[in-house]
Amino acid sequence: MAFDLTYRPHKLREPLKRKEPALIFVNSMSDYFDERVPDEWRDRALEVMRDTPHLQYQILTKRPQVMVDYCGRREMPENVWLGVSVELPLYFTRVDLLRKARGSGPKFISAEPLLADLGFALDLSGISQIIAGGESGLHLRNPALRARRGISDPPPGKPNAVKGWIPRPDRIPWARHLRDACIKAGVAFFWKQWGGATTQSAGYILDAREWSEQPRTLGEDGSWRDSAGEVICSRCAPSGEPNTSTIPAYPRLFSAESVGAAHGAARRTFRVR
Repeated sequence: MAFDLTYRPHKLREPLKRKEPALIFVNSMSDYFDERVPDEWRDRALEVMRDTPHLQYQILTKRPQVMVDYCGRREMPENVWLGVSVELPLYFTRVDLLRKARGSGPKFISAEPLLADLGFALDLSGISQIIAGGESGLHLRNPALRARRGISDPPPGKPNAVKGWIPRPDRIPWARHLRDACIKAGVAFFWKQWGGATTQSAGYILDAREWSEQPRTLGEDGSWRDSAGEVICSRCAPSGEPNTSTIPAYPRLFSAESVGAAHGAARRTFRVR
């Protein structure tokens, strides 16, 4: 499916209205580093990110060379996370380019949908997080497509079920291998879901627990902190004035459900549609 390139400058004002700290996925169904996007568009979005240090921005791309080139010409703010999609071993080279991209924020890998066992061959040096999960969508009711792309199956005798899908025993190791590689490398691991007909069809539990580790979390005082607990950004409003409103504690800031809600609330800065 192809999309026309559409710029929606009015969307740039949305993050400026957000007073509470949040994690924002900048582009859904699009790519910030699409070759057709002029630097002027990216620059305007980048200025908004720089002016809202209380927000954290995830930028995911399948075009890492464009990212490397752009980051070489611009200084990326501390609150920008750079990431690449790696669904198959074929795309390991994207991680090498991610490491070359200039930026002081976290660098992450999105292995979603996970389409193969990435094993322990994935070099995680310089990487802060892996976000992984199974593919979802009603197309996975098709057995042939599910055999190629799915990591869960519908319950026995219920091929059209939406709930109750079961992780495939032969593909559970795919998730375990990524998790174990992250543990060994000291990298945050976030297992979003097993996928299926919907993102919630098979849940997100791996080996009897939830895995929702983040390279940065929000402290009770509203400050963003790294994995060592050091303050990255004190809580402040877009104007730069301290924000004195109270917020709840977030021992697990982004669970498998809430991260989707957080992304969905402000994920459309500009998009390719």
